[in-house]
Amino acid sequence: MESKSINDITLFRYLFNLDNRDLPQSILIWCRNAGSVVEADRENAIKELSHLRGNCRKLVIFSKSFIDTMDKSYMKFTQFHMDILEELDNENGIVRSPYFVEGCYVVYSIKNGCLTLWVFHDKIDKFLSIPTYYICASPKDKIKGNGHQLDCMIVPLLDNCYEPNLRDYIDMVLDYLCLRQWAEVQLKQVSTTVKRDVKKVKKTLTITESGLDYFIFDSKWYTELSNDESFQVSGHFRLQPYGDGTKRLIWINEFTKNGYHRKATIDKVKDGDISLT
Repeated sequence: MESKSINDITLFRYLFNLDNRDLPQSILIWCRNAGSVVEADRENAIKELSHLRGNCRKLVIFSKSFIDTMDKSYMKFTQFHMDILEELDNENGIVRSPYFVEGCYVVYSIKNGCLTLWVFHDKIDKFLSIPTYYICASPKDKIKGNGHQLDCMIVPLLDNCYEPNLRDYIDMVLDYLCLRQWAEVQLKQVSTTVKRDVKKVKKTLTITESGLDYFIFDSKWYTELSNDESFQVSGHFRLQPYGDGTKRLIWINEFTKNGYHRKATIDKVKDGDISLT
């Protein structure tokens, strides 16, 4: 099955009020027709999606550099998981990662210190986005690393479905939220367009309209920058701190800067320049 445009994916059309279809009800009917048992837990998990409609942040796609580095450092952020869920209470969103299989999206919702995830696949059915797992995760302490306590409830939403590394989805979303909220990040907005046929007298015109936007996420936390070329820095004001605790506004004349090198923040932690605690 070919990859769909973001504007054609039923999950996005439902969450952003672009389609009148009752997606949770359509999913339940699809599951029953596919021979999957729909007991109370599964039905409630699917119907819970209705609370996110019209109240969901735009899709964020993680960069490969972000994922590659997070694989090595995600345990550094466990001590902040309770804090981020408290600070972002009532937030809902969608993420996509190169780590996921093609056509997979994770919808998240934060409520009362609990992170809820729905794992969606867009290639199971030609017309519908189908959820395969429902996950609830609640951190219970602020311990850093492997001793961190995380209560998890995982409900498979389809019979005979299997997806490895579901715990990684939890960590990935939590760490993304920490970095987006508290670190230097780059969110590059990508705009899409859609074509629509409009019937006029004796002919049909195809017009192009604005479609859904999404963001690509990266972070200076993982980015080492180096520039060997000289460049001009224009004159500017700067708030200069002094030893007595005061600050004064000073003017910096225009000057030529002969390149620069900035270590990634994660390397600064590793080298002892800054601390996470």
